[in-house]
Amino acid sequence: MKLPWVGKLCFLCGQLITIRSLPQDSLFKGFALLTYVYCLFWQDAKTYYISKKWVVPSVLLFLCLGSSQSLISSVSGAFLYGIPSLGMVWLKPEWIGQADVIYFFYFGALLGIERMMVACLMAIGIGFFWMLGMKKTILPFCSCLSIGVWIAYLKGYTILISFADLLG
Repeated sequence: MKLPWVGKLCFLCGQLITIRSLPQDSLFKGFALLTYVYCLFWQDAKTYYISKKWVVPSVLLFLCLGSSQSLISSVSGAFLYGIPSLGMVWLKPEWIGQADVIYFFYFGALLGIERMMVACLMAIGIGFFWMLGMKKTILPFCSCLSIGVWIAYLKGYTILISFADLLG
């Protein structure tokens, strides 16, 4: 059974959450990121493929949002999450796609090291439940990662601090 309205409803709910969660000075950046991850989510979920047409929007989004992180946090986030995924694609290419590796580098640089940790943990949890619910052996991980990135962008530091308080 196909539910075409579910995607539109999710996007609308994301817009409402954006309005309530972001300060007014960064509202445009939040809408830009939400639109980007929404489109990325649906393309990967439907096709299991990310086309090269995403390069220009990715660069524009990075120029728009990239200034919020320090250079050290952006570079370390990109390498800390991109290099292991690159190693995984060389060791077990059936486990991870090349677009996943590129987006690990990209989102690591965009979010920085701390919020990318939250995004990865969210993506793994979402992917786990996705696999259970769909009963498939292939997972569109960029879709899961895009949801994790959205959550981490809105509340990444809050979740990280709450988790650190929970641990001790």
